[in-house]
Amino acid sequence: MAVDHEGMTPEVAFVLKLSNYIFTLIFFTEAVLKLVAFGSSYFKNGWNKFDFFVVVSSIFDVVLDNLDTTSL
Repeated sequence: MAVDHEGMTPEVAFVLKLSNYIFTLIFFTEAVLKLVAFGSSYFKNGWNKFDFFVVVSSIFDVVLDNLDTTSL
């Protein structure tokens, strides 16, 4: 994120992570509702394709952020 910086407090890092989760959930919900409403015609609009890509990328980021890499 653009406001991520060296030396930031743990509270700021927590707020940034929480806001990322909240916005990812909001945009995921929007994409699902639009997919249900529009069906396959959802992907005929370029902005919807871009929106879907951003949502999938955000979900991928959240999953990677929560992986436990200490067991590798």
